[in-house]
Amino acid sequence: MGKILRVLITIQETSNDPRALPAACFDPSQFIRYHPVGRIIVTDLKAKERMMKLMNHENAEVTKNALLCIQRLFLGAKYASFLQV
Repeated sequence: MGKILRVLITIQETSNDPRALPAACFDPSQFIRYHPVGRIIVTDLKAKERMMKLMNHENAEVTKNALLCIQRLFLGAKYASFLQV
């Protein structure tokens, strides 16, 4: 799973595609939600900084999914379970 997360983070860094970026933000948030240590893994891969940058993206879908991921990073799976897209 680490390889897939690295690919998603690379997409976050290099792409401006409004179809690819929302998925590159949403999928790590789902990983955080369902994997027992997903929050730790995503944090270790330094995804938080990239997500913070994407929160200012001109595309609303990118912004929404970046915000969702940041919320799950900060709150953790237990407290962020109410966050639905």
